[in-house]
Amino acid sequence: MNTGPRGGRLKALLVGLVLVAILEGGLRLVPMLAPPPFTLQLARDDDRSLHAINPAYARRFFAGVAGDVPLRGIRMTPRPYIEPAPEMALRVLFAGGSTVQGYPHPKRLSAASYLQEMLRDLHPGRQIEVINAGITAASSFVVARTVEDGVAALPVDLVVVYTGHNEFYGVYGAASLDQGGGSLWSKRVRYALMHLRLTRLVGGVLSAFRGSGSEPTALVEVMGRADAVEANDPARAQAAANLDGSLRDLADLCRRRGVPLVLCTVASNERGFAPARGEPPLGNLERTRYQDLLAAGGRQHSAAAALEALQQARALWEDDAYLHFLRGRHLESLGDGTAARTAYQQARDLDPRPWRAVGDLNGVVRRVAGETGALLAKVDESFRRHSPTAGVGWELMADHVHPTTAGQLLLARAIVAALAQAPEPWGTASAGQLRTDLDYRRHLGDLPAERLAVVRNMAALFGAPPMDRGNESRKSELDRQAETLWAQLSDAERRGVGNWLQAQGPDLMPLNVAEALFAARDYRRARDYYGAARLEEPYTVWGDLWATLRWTRCAQLTGLPLGPTEHAALRGVLDRLPFLTQAPDFSPGLQAFVAGYAHHLLGERGDALVALETAVEDGDIRRRYFREVLVMLVAELVEAGRTADAERYVVEIAAEQQQQDFGRVLVERIRATAVR
Repeated sequence: MNTGPRGGRLKALLVGLVLVAILEGGLRLVPMLAPPPFTLQLARDDDRSLHAINPAYARRFFAGVAGDVPLRGIRMTPRPYIEPAPEMALRVLFAGGSTVQGYPHPKRLSAASYLQEMLRDLHPGRQIEVINAGITAASSFVVARTVEDGVAALPVDLVVVYTGHNEFYGVYGAASLDQGGGSLWSKRVRYALMHLRLTRLVGGVLSAFRGSGSEPTALVEVMGRADAVEANDPARAQAAANLDGSLRDLADLCRRRGVPLVLCTVASNERGFAPARGEPPLGNLERTRYQDLLAAGGRQHSAAAALEALQQARALWEDDAYLHFLRGRHLESLGDGTAARTAYQQARDLDPRPWRAVGDLNGVVRRVAGETGALLAKVDESFRRHSPTAGVGWELMADHVHPTTAGQLLLARAIVAALAQAPEPWGTASAGQLRTDLDYRRHLGDLPAERLAVVRNMAALFGAPPMDRGNESRKSELDRQAETLWAQLSDAERRGVGNWLQAQGPDLMPLNVAEALFAARDYRRARDYYGAARLEEPYTVWGDLWATLRWTRCAQLTGLPLGPTEHAALRGVLDRLPFLTQAPDFSPGLQAFVAGYAHHLLGERGDALVALETAVEDGDIRRRYFREVLVMLVAELVEAGRTADAERYVVEIAAEQQQQDFGRVLVERIRATAVR
């Protein structure tokens, strides 16, 4: 039977699809073509295994985002955790964009970290882990996929979602480059196609032919090249629909899993951040008059006169976000905070470059929470209560959407407040057990050098496109703040910052500054920085093990007794050490040195001596830690009555390292101890 041309085309299509399916099935046997998983297993010790959130996981969403432009700034926190978790442990998955990551602050000062500390205070005796699953520029579509993969990869007891700011220009947003528009269904299809092994193979081949190309570009700059989104643009309705659908996907997933879900409204900088300036849809004469009136409204003269000029301009074009922003400033200067807030919010909602969530998107969050039974954290209301009447500004916002440290704390507290309505065990705690903001900041290490780094980063952000226009005064103010903060640093802190900027010494800024302070014998400040480093990079050799040892040592050197907190920290070093020794560059000598150091500080003489005598046989340890290892080894040998061995070690190693003067001092100390 002759099926004709149409039948032939259909047959050819079916054959092609079968061939593609066979090829795809074969490529699935090639592990390197698989998309990056949500978690990685890093090491194993007996019946325990060390895992981490895979920082490369975020890249699965950026395939094809900006064509051939390589991106920088794609980040995810490599949060380590141990499996299996203790029986009474509670685990929280906190998903969202860069605000959840904590940007522009260190990750230990993120809302996720503050939330973890608050929940530990509310649930003493239980291990609380808040897994930070924030991804730079993640739209709600990305957040929903992240939570799906997260709850499939590890057991969680609570999901918290903070999303809404990236619905336009975020990855898979309604106005994103190469991904604009489209329903959630079309986004799902695109996402699935981008993760076919065949697609990844072709993409890899093309990348190899293109070569390394240009330097990576900041994501905010790349996304800023997307089209403007005017007040009547269909992308605005699409953004709301996308957010609605993604949040409902999340609510359905959590309901099926039996996991409570907290949806958060989002807060933004209403008073401080200037919206983009649109092009008035007017004829030549009216456009000129409009621009003259807008310029008059922007001058720093009588607020009443400026408002009159702006009112006349408003009669020509009502939908200019920048006009309403200027109105807000003048109304605020006149003391009419309520009217100013309305004007600022109009400016935000009309912004043709909607980097901030418009008011309607918070309405979506509220509606979905109410209709699905999800818990609602009223973050926007909390920020407004803690701001002037005119609205949220620089007091709580570092830029347009990212909170200051105070704002990150407010975000965490709003989530805790929402949990009062959660089922057990979350809703059974009393908020009266929480500490003050200052206590949390001190505990997690709010450091002067890092505050300086944040201010400098924000100054750079507002000094470059697309954030520079309209925010010139903010750039100047941040430069002044940076000068003041620099002047307040000690000389050793400045050396540490300088070393870090020049890529000398440790990669982690707090550790670099701590080492400079320790060398300067400023042990009190050094302890603060070491303490922050160990919280910033757990399960790392230097940011964790070394920083903890030095943090404890600084306590000794400042005359502080080593109490239960220090002893627990040292026990933690010994507990984590077996995992880290599996790293390819971790030598047996370093393992013995770390163990000997910990046992020495704990006063465990026998174990310390055995480990230190092993460590001192390693030439690299003798060279890098000459003074430290000798002082500890001598102390342990003298305590064991082996003064002759102590003196022999000192003479030999001091000569080897050309540190004879230090060796003579140490020998005199040994002999004086022997006489006593």
